[in-house]
Amino acid sequence: MNSYDVVVVGAGISGLSAAYTLFKRGLDVLVVEAGAEVGGVMRSIVTPEGYVLDCGPNTLASKDPRMWTEFDDLGMRDRMVVAGRAGKRRYFLKDGQPLEIPNDPIGLIRMEHVSMKSKLRVLREPFIPRATSPDESVASFFSRRIGPEVMERMIDPFVSGVYSGDPSKMSIKATFPSLWEAEQRGGSIIKGFLGAGKAKQAAGGKKAKPLGPKMRSVTFNFKGGVAEWPKTMAKVLGEQRVWKNARVTTLYPVAEGWTLVVERDGQVETIEAASVIIAAPAYAAADLIAELDPAAAKGLRGIRYSSMAVVNLGYRENQVTRPVDGFGVLAPSCERRNFLGILSASTLFPPFAPAGRVLTINLMGGEINPIRPEQTDDELIARAIADNQAVIGATGTPEVVNLTRWPRAVAQYNFGHTEAMAALENLERTRPGLTFIGSYRGGVGMPKCWRNAVNMAEQVAAYLKNRPAVASVR
Repeated sequence: MNSYDVVVVGAGISGLSAAYTLFKRGLDVLVVEAGAEVGGVMRSIVTPEGYVLDCGPNTLASKDPRMWTEFDDLGMRDRMVVAGRAGKRRYFLKDGQPLEIPNDPIGLIRMEHVSMKSKLRVLREPFIPRATSPDESVASFFSRRIGPEVMERMIDPFVSGVYSGDPSKMSIKATFPSLWEAEQRGGSIIKGFLGAGKAKQAAGGKKAKPLGPKMRSVTFNFKGGVAEWPKTMAKVLGEQRVWKNARVTTLYPVAEGWTLVVERDGQVETIEAASVIIAAPAYAAADLIAELDPAAAKGLRGIRYSSMAVVNLGYRENQVTRPVDGFGVLAPSCERRNFLGILSASTLFPPFAPAGRVLTINLMGGEINPIRPEQTDDELIARAIADNQAVIGATGTPEVVNLTRWPRAVAQYNFGHTEAMAALENLERTRPGLTFIGSYRGGVGMPKCWRNAVNMAEQVAAYLKNRPAVASVR
């Protein structure tokens, strides 16, 4: 029986980031992945024509210097493609037309997305009473604090674009905990954040010296798409530490830590570990702990995942008459469009399309307008092409078309999410050495998943320091 310091279940960005962090600290780690590829929803394709297609998440953004250090360690720094200034321009759809979101105070006053009455309504935010209920929907929270029109036209497309969620079902306490806490603390968002800053200064005196140079957030990708990141970590870890097509069927505690039963290449293997990190999606994690903790398993099973389709379309430049010269355009749900967003991949990352070409990424589905199993690929592609024609003036047939369907795409932070996480935390307290990470916990963005995984791995490493090492048998 093989024994390890840590077994990580799941080879998405969370699982591999945790494993790589532990590996750098000299721990004996194994990653067990049920699928044939690593990376989870991070999928990328380089076509014979020279297009780089991201089939799931498509951009990364961070200002954490630890991430840059990790890319240096992985030898990926020269593979990074940093977005140009054009990527700072963002558009929301209004009455079928893309309107740029201003990024300066004067522009915000002049913007056409909402009425002057609604702009003035935002100024009342500090005087709106705090909520008395234990939780509230994202839609209700923002409508109450800054007005329904701003919620509908500005917040809704952002939430749909990032979470592919339904703001009327999403919990503000789970989705935007810092905003909820600011209101509870200060009576309003603005007063809450101002009060927190003053309290920190009063408690700590002088500001702590930063550990390194202060960085601005940088939007980036890699020459081969976002999937390069998890694939590179898996390559560095090596095949002996990353088992693909291997499914954990049973997990149970033993005196030395944990025992796992794994189905791999038609064989059943039993392995042991001092610690286990479950980095699988919530529904898969629930199956592993069903007997160990029914309450935590029930909470995990209650987490919904939105269904989505990602359609990459490549055009010749002369086929596009009104290109969006920025990050892309998001559609508020009130516009009743087929898409959540049309992203300008070749504007954001010019190397992602050959010279004289335009590449768009069309995000479809989500909780409000989900992708249904009966919708054919041809139907979804035709809708994406029609949306590109209506929004950016794309004509004719695209020279490159790629569709990827995700029946379970993005974890939803709906009502009941905080209770599910509380049950999970209780399980971790009562079963030392067992921890959980993933996009359903602490944020859905890939950089957030990386940060949470690194932090969790460091906690696991500290835990293992206080217990005898597990002997390794090969």
